Order: sequence, then C-alpha cells, then structure tokens
Amino acid sequence: MESDRRQSKRAALLTEVQYEGAGIRAETRLSDISLSGVFIDALSPLPEGVALRMVFTLPGGQRVAADGVVVHSQPRIGMGVRFTNLTQEDAKLIQEAIDAHQ
Repeated sequence: MESDRRQSKRAALLTEVQYEGAGIRAETRLSDISLSGVFIDALSPLPEGVALRMVFTLPGGQRVAADGVVVHSQPRIGMGVRFTNLTQEDAKLIQEAIDAHQ
C-alpha cells in the first residue's frame, strides 16, 4: 500500500463547492478538507496542474473563497486540490471546522 503523503490532518466535509478553472465552471461537492487542500467529487475532474478558483461554505456558515491547483485527478471520482492562497482567517476557520469533526 502506498504511504500517506498528506501533511495536514483531514476531516470529512460534505458541502457544496463552486469552482472555475481551465474555462470550466461547475458546482459539485467537497468530500474532505485539510489546511492544505480539499477533495472535490467530480465525474469529469480537471487535469493535474490546472489552477482553479473555488468557493464553499463551512458547517458554521462561513464562506471560503480560495485559489488552488489540481494535484491529482481521478476520472469519475474527483480531484485533490492544494490551496495556493489561503488567508490566515480562512485557515483558522478551516482548522476550527476540522477540529469540530474529530
């Protein structure tokens, strides 16, 4: 089995996400989140290396808008996206959401 390369603690989070990248705009859902990124469920995920802008709402109602880059893509499953410009405030909100789900 491949070792887990994740650097940050992750938490399951099912919430809607809107994203735009490579000329594609879509709305789907996140299935997990960490301080380093998210996994977006998508039947036709964007390819690795594509930059995107995403907006999603945390369980407490806080809206997060962040840029990211696709770091892995699995057709008919989804894509792992690493945050590239997370603000300190958004990072704090995400950490609180992760801690609440542990």
